[in-house]
Amino acid sequence: MSLTQSTRSAAGVNGALDTFWKAVRSTDAYPDLLMNLGFDPNGVRTSADFSHVPPMTKKNYLSMYSLPQLIPGGDVASACLWSSSSGSSGTPTNWPRAELSLQQSVDLHERILRQQGADRKSTLLVVCFAMGNWIGGIYTMRAVEELRKRGFPVSVVTPGVHVDTVRENIASLGRHYEQVLVAGYPPFVRDVLDGAGEQVLDQDLKFLLAGESISEAWRDGILALVGKSDRPEDVCLVYGTADAGMIGHETPTTIAVRRLAVGDTELDASIFGGTAASATLVEYDASMRFVETDDDGFLLFTVDNTIPLIRYRINDIGEVLSAEEMRRRLFEAGHTVDVAATTAHSGYIVLKRRADIAVSFYAVNIYPEPVRTALSDPRLSNTVTGKFFMTTTPQKDLRDGLSLHVELRPGVGSAERADATCGDLIKTAVVDALVAASSEFEELHGLLGTLAEPKVTFGMFASDGFEVDVKLRHIRKVSGR
Repeated sequence: MSLTQSTRSAAGVNGALDTFWKAVRSTDAYPDLLMNLGFDPNGVRTSADFSHVPPMTKKNYLSMYSLPQLIPGGDVASACLWSSSSGSSGTPTNWPRAELSLQQSVDLHERILRQQGADRKSTLLVVCFAMGNWIGGIYTMRAVEELRKRGFPVSVVTPGVHVDTVRENIASLGRHYEQVLVAGYPPFVRDVLDGAGEQVLDQDLKFLLAGESISEAWRDGILALVGKSDRPEDVCLVYGTADAGMIGHETPTTIAVRRLAVGDTELDASIFGGTAASATLVEYDASMRFVETDDDGFLLFTVDNTIPLIRYRINDIGEVLSAEEMRRRLFEAGHTVDVAATTAHSGYIVLKRRADIAVSFYAVNIYPEPVRTALSDPRLSNTVTGKFFMTTTPQKDLRDGLSLHVELRPGVGSAERADATCGDLIKTAVVDALVAASSEFEELHGLLGTLAEPKVTFGMFASDGFEVDVKLRHIRKVSGR
């Protein structure tokens, strides 16, 4: 498998090679993986050599070896902090983090907070990511604590995903600061603002988001609520994973480019492949996260973590652009945008879709497997085929609703299609399956109740979206076959 795109900075390539050799020489798992794949590591010396290193995945690597085999020197206690994935795609994975991971997080958060003026203005950062084992809340809090030591006039409060507490914190504490930076999942941030009083909305609010993509219409709606329609850069989205931590983040440049592309089909096609409305565009630093794409368009990440990741594939699909390539494509589409990269090693990631997620809802990744299992209930066997797709449907108040569209069996007509009993049975089975499969969905359902449950609709056999051999490719739509 060859490298098709990457950032070519020397720091990026050299860092990736160093991480490769660290894993080869100091872990038991990585040389064993390469041996099993028939790959000789001794020939890897250059970027061209590195491009032929077989990708690792959760399935072929992380799930196949024990923690002592994956961690350099076999010292599990070298981790200073553990975070966990939700287990939506199987058993939850525990991710260790040590000093290097923290320092990289601090450096990346510093760039974001400088963008938001938090190096100059007294800032209250309200962390309303979940504060349990999951990465978002603790990762953000720890980074900002360290930035305080670097002289940033920033204070942190951590209400987590409790809307009333977030509002109270902003109202009672925010008025003592020049600005308030609200860090959270997009749907929860919307919940905080919807119905909030003047004591919240009249403050200088800015937003740090993660967990799922946002549309420019969503960004505009949030800004309108807080009286900042001319300040799109006051909403910054982070792209990250529990595996690697923060990978990249929006900048004024990436926001400006995406907003241009939403209204320009030529630019959309050139940079986003026609997906600008749903894609994410972020800047990343190749000296910390070396990013490539393989021949199939999957992003590959090389990150020096407590568990070194080398050409790690998480099934996100996208493209990697250098600053020079970004300028060229903008110019060819007739735009003169100042592409202001943060460092000489900065590049851009276009995240077009996540291949094996049925939908991201309130930052909870919902995978096809639990839904497929629910639809295999014998009580449904005479009614539905088991094929489905899930979407999030924007509501008038900018919240998303979860929708599940299920294919009917041949010969099942319109009367049965409207059968509320069948729909209720499907909804109950799906919710039970998701609660069992995902601790994050269980938490979400506990907080939102019926608002977290899908609205079930039906499609006739082989109707739109269920054509034979159709492979669904939309970012929030995956076949349940």
